[in-house]
Amino acid sequence: MWGVSERRLLLWGRLLVGAGFMYEGVLHVVEMRARADLLAANTAWQSWPLVGPMRPLELELWLAFAEFFVGVFLFGGLLTRVLGPAGLLVAGAQFVVLGLAGGLLNPLLALGSAVLTLRGGGAGTMDASLGKMQRRTRARSQEPESRSQ
Repeated sequence: MWGVSERRLLLWGRLLVGAGFMYEGVLHVVEMRARADLLAANTAWQSWPLVGPMRPLELELWLAFAEFFVGVFLFGGLLTRVLGPAGLLVAGAQFVVLGLAGGLLNPLLALGSAVLTLRGGGAGTMDASLGKMQRRTRARSQEPESRSQ
């Protein structure tokens, strides 16, 4: 496809998903009352174990925090394999509860998070850089042992 590698496509996908989560997190704060009213109108989440006892406004604040946190770390390329499933859970749960009344961005973010979970974050992730540094450190620490034997 036009000479673009899969790693580069995953990189752009990760950046878009991270920016989308940050945008959603900010929207939860900006439109807090309207979104809390939307949650109050759709009561399916009230039977869920962790979020059931919360009030709609409280849940909105937690969603804002969670989505912005996931977005920042995905955008930066840190913890992509861990936060991919977290993003899938947050966006997927909102889509299940609100459907398309919550907007088209939630199902798209859930799909993007699923791809990041399965395929990784692409090029330029801090996870890859940190893993490379750890492998080098392990290799250097094992070199003197092999020379002395």
